[in-house]
Amino acid sequence: NAAARRVLGNHVWQHSAFKDVDKARIDVTHYEALSENDLEEIEKFANKMIRENLKVLKTFIPRHIAEKRYGFGIYQGGAAPEKELRIVQIRNGITDTEACSGTHLDHTKDAGEITIIGSERIQDGIVRIEFVAGEAAQRYRKMQNDIISLSCQILGTTESGLVDSAKSLFERWKFLRKE
Repeated sequence: NAAARRVLGNHVWQHSAFKDVDKARIDVTHYEALSENDLEEIEKFANKMIRENLKVLKTFIPRHIAEKRYGFGIYQGGAAPEKELRIVQIRNGITDTEACSGTHLDHTKDAGEITIIGSERIQDGIVRIEFVAGEAAQRYRKMQNDIISLSCQILGTTESGLVDSAKSLFERWKFLRKE
């Protein structure tokens, strides 16, 4: 969320999030679909925070004090119903501060790495970013490399020639289909 806000602008607000063992997603407010460059920059900034091994601070604070101290920005993704809020901060709130009852790491480095695997505009003003982290990111990268290797093997080419071989095969298929 902090990486998306940093790259896209302060108008970004977490709409919702979902985390599973194999992949996760975050839905954020934004006025247009994300470009490949946007996704690369978000991923780059998120991984920079991971490499910096920032401490993730978690404290319980009465709701009225938390709202006065941090404002309503702590309710990214929705309001928490508790009278005492668990406030989660990265870099003493400089990077991100939210009320959250979920599980959180103690340091950003514990996430391993983040790989964004896709993005789509799910409704007007809401963009979904799907990603994998840690071991799931390593499995995803291995799967992608396996697909590339198998494709090269099938087409009898190298990685650098893969795109040209695929284009050539497609053009040949279109030609034969017409005949």
